[in-house]
Amino acid sequence: MIIYHTNPWKGYGKQNYYWNEYRQEGDTVEKYKCHRQKFFDGDENNWETEEELLESWNVNDTDMPEWLRQYLK
Repeated sequence: MIIYHTNPWKGYGKQNYYWNEYRQEGDTVEKYKCHRQKFFDGDENNWETEEELLESWNVNDTDMPEWLRQYLK
């Protein structure tokens, strides 16, 4: 479940966007870097999305950013 996401920022190119999502699954909080880009497949424009796991914390982990604790469920 997504507990927080950042505002998107533009990457290289016109139709290239990035944002971070913080998701909580039980006692684990994970930070993902998400990417969305538009491409033309010869027939129509399509959006392609990707995500990459950057960090992960236990809910009691002292290394988790303090501001993120307010969003825990």
